[in-house]
Formats: sequence, structure tokens, C-alpha cells
Amino acid sequence: MAVQAAPDGDRGRRKTRIAWHTTAGALVAGYLLAAAVVVAAHRVVPVPQWLALHLLGLGAATNAVVVWSRFFAQALLHARTGSERPAQLRLGLLNAGVIAVLAGVAGHAGLVAAAGAAVVVAVIIAHTASLLAMIRSSPLAGPLAVVAWYYLAAGAALAAGGTIGGLLAAGWVRSPRLAGALTLAHAQLNLLGWLGLALIGTQFMLWPMVLRTRMSDAAPRLARPVLVLTAGGLAVTTCALVCTPWLGGMRWVAAAGMAAYLAGTVISALPALSRMRVRPPRTAPAWGLLAGYAWLAIALAADTAGLAAGLRQADQLLGRLLIPVLGAGVIAQVLTAALTYLLPVTVGGGPTGNRRVTATLERAWRTRAVLGNAGVLALVTLPAGWPRVAAWAAILAGFGTFPGLAVAALTAGQARAIRRRHMPEGSPPDV
Repeated sequence: MAVQAAPDGDRGRRKTRIAWHTTAGALVAGYLLAAAVVVAAHRVVPVPQWLALHLLGLGAATNAVVVWSRFFAQALLHARTGSERPAQLRLGLLNAGVIAVLAGVAGHAGLVAAAGAAVVVAVIIAHTASLLAMIRSSPLAGPLAVVAWYYLAAGAALAAGGTIGGLLAAGWVRSPRLAGALTLAHAQLNLLGWLGLALIGTQFMLWPMVLRTRMSDAAPRLARPVLVLTAGGLAVTTCALVCTPWLGGMRWVAAAGMAAYLAGTVISALPALSRMRVRPPRTAPAWGLLAGYAWLAIALAADTAGLAAGLRQADQLLGRLLIPVLGAGVIAQVLTAALTYLLPVTVGGGPTGNRRVTATLERAWRTRAVLGNAGVLALVTLPAGWPRVAAWAAILAGFGTFPGLAVAALTAGQARAIRRRHMPEGSPPDV
């Protein structure tokens, strides 16, 4: 009896883990699909650019960060896996808050949006607290344990950015100049704080995994100063933006903070670049991460220049260039790349299932990558009118088709799992 208990327990935990990651993958794919629909139907959808960006960032990317930051933190800290119930409750509340924010802004119900933002902030604070408890209770952490601190900094950024967003959505900021400064601070904290810091921290360990090579010796050594540069630079930029309505010359301070963030981002890529010389990128996840990281560096350089020019110029740049680049070139592309690697690993169900899920997710990936990145480039360089319409069509064809592939892969995986459960004992495996 005792001999059989451990394998049964392991099987139960494995089934729970697969179900958890399947649910997370389905949520992310659902938000990605909704964002693609909003872009395609932008003429009939209220606040289309705002809604598409928040479906990507607040919906898809936030769910991904909440689920997989915990997954990576457990691996890096060698933490014991406890009950999944608190994490499941947080995920449910998170999506209730996200839906309230989206519905409130789209329906011009400011208090509903503010209440949703409050729920999202509370969930992220609870999530961050759980990661902090994991850090404190894990004395046998690995060499990249500092990545968990990136997730803590990212959580603090969203708590601040989400609070600002709630105040703006409720209409409680009366001064137009202050509202403009807070809008920029909100975008910096959510896009570059919550999502950017999580991406930069995760890539230290994700790059060796997608390249199928060992981690660079420089990665643990560089991770700490990069965190100081990125998180510290973002804090400087945010404080400078908030002070801009009252203090002159703060645009230069804001630009300096963003320049530090850019420097940290460039330095963080050095270990990955050194490993690429040994194992060049050949797969969809590797090329997606590489292209997304390149667009992130371009966006940061443009953001630095825009902040130095002043609030008005920075706000114009945000809508004209940064939101398309960060939304499509970085968030959508990195999410598709990361999920193309993570879903087979977490829900594939063994080598055979892993190969099947990977084959589905990587279908026509080169064509999709070219279309998506060409579309982003066209948005940056071409004038308004039909060229930008064509650019958005290319982006939809490139990145907007991934949710359908993800749903197909997850559905097929669930069908195979159901068949295995109903197989008579001793039946040959499903190959």
C-alpha cells in the first residue's frame, strides 16, 4: 500500500498541474483572440485602441505573468508546491476585476472600472505577497533566485499603475495637466513595470531553455545590476512624471530614468547573445523572443526621446508609436513565443503529447513571424490611411492567428487525456 501511494500522489499532482496550466493557457488565448477581434472590428467597437491594448496587457499578459511567475519562482527557489486553491482563487478574482475594468471603460461607467482596478490591484498585492513568502521560506534557492525579485518589483509597479488607472477611470483627477502626467505614469508602470520587468527577469532563465543550452555564467552576475537599473530607472521616471505639473525640468529626469531602464535592458540581453553564438535560434519561441526583445529596445529608445521632449510629445508618441510597438511587437509576440514553448512543457503530457502540441503551435510560424513583424514595422514607418490598415491586417495574420492554434492544441490535449482515462488497464499508450 505504501509503495503505491507515492506514484498515485504524483499522478494526482501532475493532473492538477496540467489542468491548471491548460486553464491558464485557455484564458490567455481567449484574451488574445478578443484583442484580435477588437482590432479587426475597430470601427464599431468603443475605445478600440485602449480596449485592444488592455485585452493584451491587462487580460492576456497579466494572466500569463500571474500563472508563470509563480511557476518559475517555485523552480528557481526550489520551493515546495503547496495547495493550488489560493492561486486559483486569485486567478478567478483577477479576471473578474479585469472584466470590470474593460466593461467599465468601454461602457463609460467610471466607478465600475475603478472598482475593477481595485480588485486587480488587491489580487496582484496578494500574489506578490505569496511570492515574498516563497522567497523567505526557501533557503535552498538556485543561482537565479534574484529573478523572483523582478516579479516582486513588477507587482509593486502594477499596484501603483493600477491605482493610478482607477483614479483616472473614475474621473477623480480634475487637472488636465496632472491627468496627462498620470496617464503617462500609468502606461510606464503597467507596460514597462508590470510586464517589462517580468519579461526581463524571466528571459534570464527562459533563453537557455528555448535555445536548449546551458545558462550563461554571466546571467546570475548581471541579473542584480540589471534589476537596479530597470526598476530604479522606472521609479525615477514615474516620480518625475508625477512631479512634472509643479516642477520645471522634470522631463530630463524622466528621460534619464528611462535611459537607465534601456541600459539595463540591453545589458540583460548579453547572456542570451553569448549563448546564441553557440546555439543560434532556430525555433518559433527563440525567434519570437528575439524579435520581441528587439522591439522592446526600440520602444525604450523612442520613449526616452519622447520624455526628453516634454509631456505633449511623449503623449503623442505613446499613442502613435509606443502602443502599437509594445502591444503587437512586444506583448503579443512574446506571449505567443513563450506559450509556444511553455504549453507543450506544461500540458503536453509526455514526449508524444509534447511533440503534438508543439507541431500545432508552430504551424506556419515563419510566415506568421514575417507578417507580424512586417506589420509592426509598417505601423512605425508608414503614414496614416490604407498603409496602416494593411499593416494591421498583416499583424492580425501574423500574431492574431495564434489563439486559434492554442485552442486547437489545448482541445486536442484534453481529448487525449479523456481517452486515456477511459482506456482499460493495460491498453497500449496513445501514440
